[in-house]
Amino acid sequence: MYMHHLHFTERMRISDLGLPDNFLNLFDGSDYTLYPHQKDAVSRINEKKSLILSVPTASGKTLVAYVAIFKEYLRHGRCIYIVPLKALASEKFDELKELRQFGMRVGISVGDYEESPEILKRFDVLVCTSEKADSLFHHDPSMMFDISLIVADELHLVGDPNRGPRLEMFLTAAKYMNPDITILGLSATISNSTELSEWLQCDLINSDFRPVELRKGLISDSTMIFDDSEKIKLRRKMELQDAVSYFINQGGQVLVFVNSRKRAEDTAIKLSLTLGLSSDEGLTEPEEKTDRFARILATIIPRGVAFHHAGLSGSDRKMVEDRFKAGELKVIVATPTLAAGVNLPARAVIIRDITRFSDGAVGYISNTEVNQMLGRAGRPKFDTVGYGVIYSANPSSIERIREYFNGEPEPVNSNLGNGRMIRFNTLALISTGLGSTKENILKFFQRSLLAVQKDLKSMEPALDSSIQYLIENGLAKSLGERLSISQIGKLVSDLYIDPQTAILFRDYLSNGNHEDESAITIISMSQDLQPINMRSSEQEIVEEFLMSRDLPYFDLDDYESRIKTAMVLLDWINEVGIDQICEKYGIGPGDIQSRISTAEWMAFALGRMARMFLPQKSSYFQMLSLRLGEGIKSDIMELTTVPNIGRVRARRLYNAGIKSVEQLASASVESLKRIAGFSDRLSEETISHAAHLRDIR
Repeated sequence: MYMHHLHFTERMRISDLGLPDNFLNLFDGSDYTLYPHQKDAVSRINEKKSLILSVPTASGKTLVAYVAIFKEYLRHGRCIYIVPLKALASEKFDELKELRQFGMRVGISVGDYEESPEILKRFDVLVCTSEKADSLFHHDPSMMFDISLIVADELHLVGDPNRGPRLEMFLTAAKYMNPDITILGLSATISNSTELSEWLQCDLINSDFRPVELRKGLISDSTMIFDDSEKIKLRRKMELQDAVSYFINQGGQVLVFVNSRKRAEDTAIKLSLTLGLSSDEGLTEPEEKTDRFARILATIIPRGVAFHHAGLSGSDRKMVEDRFKAGELKVIVATPTLAAGVNLPARAVIIRDITRFSDGAVGYISNTEVNQMLGRAGRPKFDTVGYGVIYSANPSSIERIREYFNGEPEPVNSNLGNGRMIRFNTLALISTGLGSTKENILKFFQRSLLAVQKDLKSMEPALDSSIQYLIENGLAKSLGERLSISQIGKLVSDLYIDPQTAILFRDYLSNGNHEDESAITIISMSQDLQPINMRSSEQEIVEEFLMSRDLPYFDLDDYESRIKTAMVLLDWINEVGIDQICEKYGIGPGDIQSRISTAEWMAFALGRMARMFLPQKSSYFQMLSLRLGEGIKSDIMELTTVPNIGRVRARRLYNAGIKSVEQLASASVESLKRIAGFSDRLSEETISHAAHLRDIR
């Protein structure tokens, strides 16, 4: 591991890197002088060294990544670009598509965990999530020899309890399988970055450089106080509105972070009514939607304000982000998920809440989260200074705020030792042949971040228990000390599902009745699907649902929340309107979409397992997977195969007597126009698409 802090006297610009002129299109066509850490990083890239670049948000990590990718392409190498979220993958893919003008093949893959690693050979750079990358390794570890460069964006999220172990496993496998592979880890400041560089056996560039100065301040006793002692008086009980107005009046935009969805909505509505803003001319309201969140956004967006949280539909989240980037919105009130997600800088960041209710108690949020939020302050190339302000709700919180401003982020710690992840990864290692003995499994884990931070002897009992569990349940076999995978074990590893989920599904296929209610209930009980929390007010409707049906009971702490999740999914596939589902269960479209995505895959996994245990039902589960994806009953499934025909339009066609692709292809434009939602153009396109589908069958 190497760590350099270099001082440069000469100036170097992007155009000095020996790259094609069009390369600047990746950066809005702008040429600019490299920061010292960028120049240092590029020199390591030219030497094909693995590297962790740990610098504050908005300090130019993207340039380093794109130079590395292009240089690797010139060496005839292949790159995989890993991001933590699907939304980020789409954003990164849209940016990297600019590389196609140089002949590079750019692809994206974020779903279908059964997909073969052969996909890698079709692209020079493939953008994917950490889960997707790890699933490719599950299928065939030799895929590591098809990759010469891995870019791991947001590397500090290797410490995330949920996503972190997937990324750690993949990067560990990469170095274990192919020591010559180059890894470029990009991260905001990491306090224990030397441990991560030791794990990945790579160079380290640490810098606290920010291209835009960050002025820190706090709001206390109706006064906004900055670190240079400047004070701005605010009106009591109007502190937030006045602070937001202060930055907007300077020509800036503001991100306000709060600790709950409800507060995000309420604060955004209040600001929209009190700030007196209006958006740029030409801003149109969103398309007519039915869910409550979309209706509120349609009301407040013309006033220059919006809110952002995980309950929004994916399209509404993107719409809010795009309009903020375009300057059409002056304020977004968001939960912290925004800070860890898309690249969305603003002139000022105001953290309204530094506490959060979690695990039955109220506690302060972490330094890491605060740094992520404050890091959004200041737009490179637009601002000379960014403002990061934290609201003090009471005098006792002032000391904590000072700790946020002066302290380091918490260290990034491995979660690979989590019992569930040990079992999951042990199955993968046995399946790939890397874990043919317990000693070989330990040898692999010896290369992990976990081993850098802990004595692996502490995980041996959990490893022994995992191996025993896999053998007892028929997922693995043993002959003396030798371990091998069973047929079902290989399938489970390839499907990228938890072994406990697989056992649940196998028992269900062997013993249960196999209709919508029982299938959706079993899917909702799987370890892979995060349940929707049941509110105390919903206890009665959940109990009524259970009493009226003969469903199996599972001894789970969150059993009733999982039943609520099943109720949501059942309403979805029975074509209950999304607005009705949201209102009935107190959730947002984003909550539904995230569960649908997982449930769709679980139904697919059930179908694949049914081929082995209940072949006559395999097609039913495959159909259920498709129904979950579309939110439909089985009778309109054929119609939804036509482009632009979703659940609502398909049902309208069916009710109008058009029940098949054949009938749709033979319909007249005039007959379709009489159906709600079908314009002249849509009618013509729909008939054309249907005719094409009919002709290729």
